[in-house]
Amino acid sequence: MSDRRIDARAAPPIAAALAAILVIAELRATIAMPALALIALAFVLLVWTAVHLVVVRAELLAQLDVARIAANAIEQIIWIEAYPSGETAFATATYEQVWGHDALTLFQAAESRLDAVHADDRQRVRREIRAGQAGLETFRSEFRMSTASGEERIMHVKFHPHELKGRRTGYWIGFATDVTEERRYHASIARNRRALRALALVNAAISQAQSRSELHKLVCQSLIEGDGYAAAWIGLREMGPIAKIRVTAHAATHADYITALDIRPNDPVLGQGPTARAMRDGEVSVCHSVAEDPELAPWREAALRQGFQAIAAFPLLHDGNAFGTLTLYSDEAGAFADDEVRILEEMSVSLAQGLVMIEAKTELLNSRKMELIGQISGELSHDFNNILGIIATHAQIGGREAESDAARDRFGLIAQAALRGVDITRSLLGIARHPRGIPEVADVNNLTMRLISLIRAAVGPGIDVQAQLWDTPLPVEIDPAGFNNALVNLAINARDAMGEHGVLTLRTWLSDAPEGCPSREGLPAGLRRVPLVIIEAADTGSGMTEDVREHAFEPFFSTKGPNKGTGLGLSAVLGFAVHHGGTARVLSSSPEGTTIQIVLPASSGLADAGSRRPVALPAPKPAKLRVLIVDNEPDLLSGMVETLSLAGHKPTGFTTSREALDALSRHKFDVLICDLLLDNGEDGTVLARQAALKDPQMRVIVMSGNAARHAESDLAWPLLEKPFSVDTLIGQLQSALAATKAA
Repeated sequence: MSDRRIDARAAPPIAAALAAILVIAELRATIAMPALALIALAFVLLVWTAVHLVVVRAELLAQLDVARIAANAIEQIIWIEAYPSGETAFATATYEQVWGHDALTLFQAAESRLDAVHADDRQRVRREIRAGQAGLETFRSEFRMSTASGEERIMHVKFHPHELKGRRTGYWIGFATDVTEERRYHASIARNRRALRALALVNAAISQAQSRSELHKLVCQSLIEGDGYAAAWIGLREMGPIAKIRVTAHAATHADYITALDIRPNDPVLGQGPTARAMRDGEVSVCHSVAEDPELAPWREAALRQGFQAIAAFPLLHDGNAFGTLTLYSDEAGAFADDEVRILEEMSVSLAQGLVMIEAKTELLNSRKMELIGQISGELSHDFNNILGIIATHAQIGGREAESDAARDRFGLIAQAALRGVDITRSLLGIARHPRGIPEVADVNNLTMRLISLIRAAVGPGIDVQAQLWDTPLPVEIDPAGFNNALVNLAINARDAMGEHGVLTLRTWLSDAPEGCPSREGLPAGLRRVPLVIIEAADTGSGMTEDVREHAFEPFFSTKGPNKGTGLGLSAVLGFAVHHGGTARVLSSSPEGTTIQIVLPASSGLADAGSRRPVALPAPKPAKLRVLIVDNEPDLLSGMVETLSLAGHKPTGFTTSREALDALSRHKFDVLICDLLLDNGEDGTVLARQAALKDPQMRVIVMSGNAARHAESDLAWPLLEKPFSVDTLIGQLQSALAATKAA
């Protein structure tokens, strides 16, 4: 310490002495007092004043010496400063160590002690000191400061006016306490309490939420309410070549920042932040300082404008793979200490499990729903298709017999409406995952190219249909007719999303990436380890919101409004894909358009599918066939009889198997066309076998309004699906005739 000492405020005793001298002078002017007496009296007063000053000074210095010894002994940070000059008159050794100034510097630079105060706190502290000293009352202040060693500490300071024998001396005593560890401890407790509250809220949300999107929203909102985090958002990885992280739910004061995020785990620049690292590595990633972390460069400026100082990202894991992330923001630099992160990591595990549980529950409900739809549609399709068959058959007959073009057009509209009803029935059966055709190994490139012209006609001239196909054949074992129906459904769905103008891009490619790669995430376990064929339809429409995406594959779900869609298109696509061992999924970032993928396991071999062409049967010469028709619908039966009669054949129709067997015993027939479901629960296959025994040379064709029910049955005869066109019926007869001649 310096040897410098402070001077006691001598103004009161000196002023009193001078006042006394002036009074004596006035008395001498009033009364005759000898000059010598006056001088003597003044001298006495001055001596008294000097003695008083010495005593006061000694007492004050004694107090300071005692204070210095005591303060240094307990390492208390204490200093004394004059008011209003701010000069430091006394400081303990601990003060010098903390502030990094020796005593002499402190005495010469009154403001030097504020230089160490954090820049963000300095003006506030200066105002508090001035206001407190002006009020001559004890006051306190707390601030951050940089110590001589460069460490940032938190100081709590108490200022107290100095008094001597009950009188203010004009000096202030400052007491400083380092409360850094205490504040950090309390901050840690508060953060841990916040994290525990978040854990409880997330668990509550999991029990309440009925859907994935609802859970996302509940979690994000819960995390920022009260004394929560500055912002929270959940993202899921989009599949495809870019593999962006798509924001599915968020909660923040400035939502634009989050919705504008462009994060790509596989990108060298946009894949370096904590969210991308958490998604890529499957581990928690924390940024303690947005301002200083070099990997935050692409987002730093925007994040700091929102007041974000620290970020923590938690992977959402299933079977060891990250399918999404939960990202939290704090307005405190250095937030997300280890204890808090451990609690939040536990919360993210609960969230991931909750999401998987909801997905499983949703899948189960959809499965049950589709099973119910399949049962209902299977039971009704036979009768419904019989009705449609009657309408379609008689409409086609009427069209052929009509004499005017207008009449033929009207009959054509009737037939088209009936066939549209058939499509709806088939879609219902497709949703129930009932197969309709026999799978074969086919090249999806070849199948897609064959459909391009049909798709262009279906979507209209204002939509540009582009094909980006893999450069080698892509073999899959599928029902080609089912594939065609699925792809056309995707095209129609894209057309409705785009309106009259837009671009529809059909892509195919082979994915042989190993398990754990981004393209495999979110797929069923059976599709993660095998080569995959991807068929993709991407449009430039309005895209889908998260709510729409979640329900897109549900039967009867539609956003097209009344009378504008059945809500069965995407359900049928999913049913087709699942039946063939694959799946379907939606990739979308509204308003950038929608991309829907059909994912199928690649076949082990392609028997020249790329060059395979349909073999044309030689056109048989017209021949009159004796045809026995058995169907329990009289109106449909009469239509078939009339149709075949007009075609030059000799048809005979019955509604029961008993009548048919009786006719077979008396007459010769070339072909039997038999419904599989007859009256009184009779099975048409029984009739077909009995007929074949009676006449082995006779060809048998079976028909059904619920062909899907019999597609996997080991039928020995061709299956004709109701309702059918006149050309289809004639074609089946010609095929039967050709087979007869070949035999």
